[in-house]
Amino acid sequence: MSASAATESPAYLPLGTHAFWYHPAATALEPIAASADPTIILLFGWMAAPHSHLLNYTDAYRKMYPHATIIVVKSHLSFLWASQRALQLARFLPVFEALEALGAYEGRQRILTHSFSNGGAFYLLIFRRLLKSRTTSTPSRSALILDSSPGGDRMHLTIRALVSPIRNPLLRLLANLLAPLVLRLMYLAYGSPVARTISALEQASLLPWLDSRSPRLYLYSEKDAMIPWRDVDEHVSKCKQAGLDVRQVRFMESGHVGHARMYPEEYWGAVKMLCEDAFREIPRERAADSREEPSPVHPKRPDERCPTARSKL
Repeated sequence: MSASAATESPAYLPLGTHAFWYHPAATALEPIAASADPTIILLFGWMAAPHSHLLNYTDAYRKMYPHATIIVVKSHLSFLWASQRALQLARFLPVFEALEALGAYEGRQRILTHSFSNGGAFYLLIFRRLLKSRTTSTPSRSALILDSSPGGDRMHLTIRALVSPIRNPLLRLLANLLAPLVLRLMYLAYGSPVARTISALEQASLLPWLDSRSPRLYLYSEKDAMIPWRDVDEHVSKCKQAGLDVRQVRFMESGHVGHARMYPEEYWGAVKMLCEDAFREIPRERAADSREEPSPVHPKRPDERCPTARSKL
């Protein structure tokens, strides 16, 4: 399905030029008290993610949680140099208004935030900075998923992430030549944006509806060419030491933001378990002092199921 066809269909409607959403007509704004499902799912796509790839996740969420409103924020390379606050705010304003109409700032919704790659996390943090004026007095029951992030604070990995979405061979060659110079100047002036992103993600209150009680799930892989898995492990360790409720699933063979495609049962099973823990009326008791390392998940063979990774519950 093309991007234009998807956003013009009754299912998905645009929210400005950099986001789209799915809002079930029969869903009331007030959460269903008896349900442990999220009522709002907020996705931050990876940098220059194809629209059709994002729909794979929204369609999966629609099947799992048919009464949830789904909002997808796209990450565009152009946003990196759209540094003026007014321009950034204009791009996010339709999303802010939709969340306000849904009561997201008033503690009335169960909100699942799902970010992909460093690009999605970078957008999430800009989103947070612009959202500070719209605070909530009571954080909602909420959960956070970080897919294929954070990590990769190396010049060559940042260049790879920025250049990989460029399809034109000549433009890609030019980008490979110019990116090192531009990044060095940026690092000298502002420091590493990746390092700032990694540090910021250690904070419990990333968004108005998140706090230290909000469980978070890290989904990553040993074969990710952009985000070294040891970087994610190090970040997770710091979050645990800070007292955050963290669980993790480390896959063995999937590529960058490719875990759901290679391990659909394990991926979506972990998502569902996270939501059950976050949104049920009586939260499942968790072993707060547990520091068990995640078991690796191997790809399926035609005649066998892959072992499920242990995650903190």
